[in-house]
Amino acid sequence: MSHERVNISTQTHNVDEELESRKYADFTTIDWMQDATLERNRRLRSLAELQPAAARGPNGEITTQWFWRHIKKIAINSQSWFVVSLAGAIIGVNAALISITTEWLSDIKMGYCKDGWWLNQEFCCWENQKNEGAACDAWTSWSSFAVVQWFAYVLFAALFSFTAAYLVRAFARYAAGSGISEIKCILAGFVMKGYLGAWTFFIKSLTLPLVIASGLSVGKEGPSVHVACCIGYLVASFFPRFSRSQGKMREVITAASAAGVAVAFGSPIGGVVFSIEEMSHTFSIKTMWRSFFCALIATVTLSAMNPFRTGKLVLFQVTYDRDWHFFELLFFMVIGLFGGVYGAFVVKFNLQVAAFRRKFLSNHGVTEAVFLATLTAMIGYFNRFLRLDMTESLYILFRECEGGGDYEDLCQSWAQWRMANSLLLATIFRILLVIVSYGCKVPAGIFIPSMAIGATFGRMVGILVKAIYRQYPESGWFAVCDPNIPCITPGTYAFLGAAAALSGVMRITVTVVVVMFELTGALTYILPTMIVLLVTKAVGDWFGMAGIADEMIKFNGYPFLEQEDITFNIPVSRVMRRQLHTMSARGMTLQEVERKLDETSVNGYPVVAPDGHRALLGYIGRTELRYVLDRAQESQHLEPDTLCEFLSEAQSNNLEVGRSSRRAGGHSGIMAEPPSAGPDGLLPPSWSAGTGLSIEDVDNDIELSLLHEERTNARDGILRLDPWVNQTPITVGPQMPLETVVQMFKRLGPRVILVEKVGTLMGLITVKDVLRFIEKEEAESPTRQQQAAGSTSLETALEDAWIWLASRVRPFLPR
Repeated sequence: MSHERVNISTQTHNVDEELESRKYADFTTIDWMQDATLERNRRLRSLAELQPAAARGPNGEITTQWFWRHIKKIAINSQSWFVVSLAGAIIGVNAALISITTEWLSDIKMGYCKDGWWLNQEFCCWENQKNEGAACDAWTSWSSFAVVQWFAYVLFAALFSFTAAYLVRAFARYAAGSGISEIKCILAGFVMKGYLGAWTFFIKSLTLPLVIASGLSVGKEGPSVHVACCIGYLVASFFPRFSRSQGKMREVITAASAAGVAVAFGSPIGGVVFSIEEMSHTFSIKTMWRSFFCALIATVTLSAMNPFRTGKLVLFQVTYDRDWHFFELLFFMVIGLFGGVYGAFVVKFNLQVAAFRRKFLSNHGVTEAVFLATLTAMIGYFNRFLRLDMTESLYILFRECEGGGDYEDLCQSWAQWRMANSLLLATIFRILLVIVSYGCKVPAGIFIPSMAIGATFGRMVGILVKAIYRQYPESGWFAVCDPNIPCITPGTYAFLGAAAALSGVMRITVTVVVVMFELTGALTYILPTMIVLLVTKAVGDWFGMAGIADEMIKFNGYPFLEQEDITFNIPVSRVMRRQLHTMSARGMTLQEVERKLDETSVNGYPVVAPDGHRALLGYIGRTELRYVLDRAQESQHLEPDTLCEFLSEAQSNNLEVGRSSRRAGGHSGIMAEPPSAGPDGLLPPSWSAGTGLSIEDVDNDIELSLLHEERTNARDGILRLDPWVNQTPITVGPQMPLETVVQMFKRLGPRVILVEKVGTLMGLITVKDVLRFIEKEEAESPTRQQQAAGSTSLETALEDAWIWLASRVRPFLPR
């Protein structure tokens, strides 16, 4: 056997261009340790290039080179702030355009403006706003007949929902849903190509007003966060500093998520708290400041555009000038109890609807959306609180009666029981509609629908309390009330009900308190809000249900470790994989390596000693190995029997010596001493700490120094692959507690952890292995079995109804 010497140099091959097509595979996880190493090397290289900037001329004078190097240094340091500022400004403009379009589409269902078809009802009747109750001749209903008006209302709802669902199905399937669950996973390191892409951003921004105007019981605040993250991702992609680094890219996405909540609720500080409490897997002070700055820029931009021409950032922004009384705390706690029950009820049954949708309706997304929108319009038209846009209904329910809030006699005592009945029906029907609508194949959030449900219930409670006060004003219970001013403010009950329902379904607390404070500016209502949310959280904890975003992550099977610590009380050996695909350090031919790559789909391979004792010598990623072999074949054709050497004999002997010393010491851990940095401060190429060489869904140039050296050579019939082998993989002993391994995954972010005992490979573990074990343990627990036994009632009823409907309709369909 004879082989020519093959030299493969990166001088003749553009490594960066080739790597652009070798990105993280879709639906895989990022190795944060590798990304941190790459980012460290880039930073040190950048500092080395700018180092001469401190040197002036021979006499200390300022030179042109010195000046431009300092300008470049300032530009590099301020790039992050420029990116988040630009993203924040675009997020604010996009939010204003969505709000304006949504208002016009919502009003067009009821009529049109004769003075200009592009005007919504408020702007069309702007001159009549000062005189409440004055007729507006410029606004014309579609018909004076109630039946025709109802038909037009339903027809527009069906048309809007059809257009939105069709655009989503045809151009951007990732535009469907809320996006909160997926973005949480993306920030934690999960790769979903295209989820933050240009098409997703464009289609979701276009269809979101259509969906809200259709009357579906879904909101735009959750999707607004997804759209904002798309903007942050797209803006950052134009800058190599962010497109090459997964960590820096996710800092921008986190900041964008804060801006999305800020423009949705007019709450910049609430947006920052939301990104900390709900979105980010790990959060730093630097990320918090950038999130705050991005949210501030977005809010200022939205305020400058003033989409409602009222100076308000959101339509339902209100103020309260009256205080609350301590006897009201009992009723506030009832509202908190409702929030917890509502959250658990909706999460449980919405998951059953989602299971039914996945089983039967996965290919009927457009039909489902049109049916739900039509059903919602047919039912909602006859209820004054369901017929209105949900943001408008929130504004009406939040307002004080003395401040112009008497919408259709809402504050009149003679109509209080009729209003309470209407509010109760609106609450019940909205809950049912939210359960079946959230998750359909259109942009759909749950923030505002939940707040609308809580507001109708809370306003009903407020009306009842006010009725009791009017009936028994001399009771000692109301002794603290001043007879000269209103004692009960039903609008505050609606406000607290909205907070309770939002907290119950999302299982967030601090964010809701801050958002509600910024919405009202009422410092006196912070304490009641906190009490209500504590009751809501206690009830939710008692039911044992997580927030709907976390439950959807579990339902979809995304690899996401919850932040709460879980006690397992078992060693890692109980969970690790034992049947492994390994690579022998020496002796394997190119044909054998290629065959193993073709026959397996794992993301990496442990490298073991060729003596058959599975002595662990390193780890090589599948992406790295595939790239090197392709380069070797492109440079010069190699024979199938070319030997592949993952580690040289000298390197293997050194590692064997270390293994023997560890055996003598009786402990296990990292395979070898961490490599020392080179003269330029860069870690050597043999330290890559994981698999995967590139970044998902963006053009980039990975700057692994090993890819810029003449390393891949076939000399004397041997293809050397040792520069691409990580000789210091993260390893643990088989008796290591699983809790510690989970913490390593959370804090260090490796893609895989190897399990070895005194140098011998025993197995490996990934995040998916941990999640699979957790799911198995929960399924076997008696509590979970009892919940599962009673959790299929709605799903079974839906399946029976579907089978019955299909059996009746099928004979009439053409064959």
